[in-house]
This record gives sequence, structure tokens and C-alpha cells, in this order.
Amino acid sequence: MALPRLLNSSFRSQPQGSAADFNRWLETPAGQALLQSEHTLLKEILPRMVGYTALQCVVGKPYPLLDGCYLRQQVYMGAEAHPGIGVQARPCTFPIRKHSLDLLVLHHTLDFDDDPHQMLRNAARTLVPGGTVVVIGFNPSSLWGLMRLFGAGARGMPWQARFLSAQRVGDWLSVLGCVPEGLESRFHSPPRSRIGRWLAWLGDQIWSRHGSFYIMVARRRAATMRPARPRFVFPERAPNVVQVSLSQWRQKPGETLE
Repeated sequence: MALPRLLNSSFRSQPQGSAADFNRWLETPAGQALLQSEHTLLKEILPRMVGYTALQCVVGKPYPLLDGCYLRQQVYMGAEAHPGIGVQARPCTFPIRKHSLDLLVLHHTLDFDDDPHQMLRNAARTLVPGGTVVVIGFNPSSLWGLMRLFGAGARGMPWQARFLSAQRVGDWLSVLGCVPEGLESRFHSPPRSRIGRWLAWLGDQIWSRHGSFYIMVARRRAATMRPARPRFVFPERAPNVVQVSLSQWRQKPGETLE
């Protein structure tokens, strides 16, 4: 009988320095336009979140995307030491106490982690019941996804990202006890020319689910308790009913019938 390999992973390891390359790409005009579009969309989503503690998991240095939410405590976690990083750790380990986060924002961390499923599993346990996870990732069913599929600059950024589909991430979240609530997608073409702006407008009108990135919101299920019924249940005794004549029922207290 042929046994499967114990250390066989279904995900390829990211090249060394991919986080630094991704941060350098975010400083380009195309990266800044993408980041601005993500920030604008998050400003419409995050104000609806409630709670006390929010954590943003980043790739490389942090970009403040939590300024749109009203949660009082905001922390940034990343694998490298950068100004603003409050928790320095690999995202796959997620050294956060269980049931301690009200809001968790994963900014392209699933696209660049070596084991995104394991990272998402460790991240889900940190949410309180009813807590929210916001996943930001590159969309494979987009113009950028087609360019990556046909190998246009596959060795550069952002084509080295994993481009996980929203449906796949939603299935993972459902297994981990989180219910996907909604999906938004933007940035259909880099705004470098008049054609790019025209494609962006057309994409917002027709292909609203096929932008270059997507933002998925999922909420962790709250635990419900159902009282256990005893194995043997005796029927309740019926209340004692005494028949009273109509004349006695209408009789006032202290009054005697003649």
C-alpha cells in the first residue's frame, strides 16, 4: 500500500524576500492606487464593526487600514520589525490569546503565507463569539488574475501572490465556524491611462465581483446552549378542577343564597 507523504503541502512556499518585494511594489503608482482603493472600501465597511480590540495582520511593514473603525484598541502584527508593529510573529503561528479579538483584518497575508489554511485556522480561534474577520486578497477571476494565469510578468509583483479565490476562502471560514456575510470587489484596471479609467468605470458597472482585489467579511458563530431534557419525563399532573354552579360563581363574598 502506497502511503502519502507526511510533509507534503498543497501550497508552494513563497520565495525569500517576497514580503519586502511586495512592500516595494506597493510604493509604485499601481500599488498606491490599489492601496488607496482598498482603504476607501474599508472606510465604508469597518465603521459597522463593534467591540474593543482590533488586529491587522500585515505583510512586511504596516499600512494603517484600521483608521476607519471605532474600536478603541488597534494592534498591528507582522513577521518583521517595522515601526508600528505591536506583535512581531509569523502570521501562521498567530500567538494571540483565544477569544480575545473583536475584529481581525488579514491584509493579503493569505496571499503570501506558506500555509494559508493553517494561518486561517489559528486566526479564527482568536475571535470572540460574534467577532468579525475581514479578508483582503487578490482576485483570480479578474483582469489581473488572467494576466497572472497567462504568465505576463509572473516573476514579479504582484503576480507572485497566491491569488486565492473568494469561494475557497469562504469554504475554509465556514469549516472553521465563521459565516461569510458579504463580498465586495474593486479596482478593475490600473488607472494609468484614460483606457484604464474607462475599464475601471465599466468594471464597477458590469463586473462588480471581478475586481483586482476582494474584501470578504465573515462573522464567528456564537455558541448556543440547549438545555438537555431528562431521559424519562413524567406527565404533568392536571390541575384540580372543582365544578361550581353558575349561581355560586356569581355570588359575592359573604352573601348567602336564600
